[in-house]
Amino acid sequence: MFPRFVLLSFAFALVALVGFSDAAQEKDKKKRTGTVVGELKSRKDAPNKINVLVEILAAGEEKARQYRVGYDQKAKGPIPDVLKAVKAANIGDRVQIDWIEGEGYNITAFQVLTKKDEKKDDKK
Repeated sequence: MFPRFVLLSFAFALVALVGFSDAAQEKDKKKRTGTVVGELKSRKDAPNKINVLVEILAAGEEKARQYRVGYDQKAKGPIPDVLKAVKAANIGDRVQIDWIEGEGYNITAFQVLTKKDEKKDDKK
């Protein structure tokens, strides 16, 4: 009786472990995303000289976070229109970005907010 109990306990533990492993893999597939509105604090070329790294200070945060332009499979590099918009923005501009987590925070959409846009955000 005792060996059967041990065997059943071991089998149950193995099934539970496999279930937790599947849940962890499922979580890895779902990447975090978000939208940030804040002030563009800095911009510099990435070490590969192709992409750009920016620091954005969001409202309510004490320290700016670093973001880079996301990868476009078709272009085999940074998303071209986002890269162009990031390079055209001035330090100190108020910007809105959409990001996805990958190897760091990757920008998928970038917009410089005008005074008119800021008033719309304040009303929401």
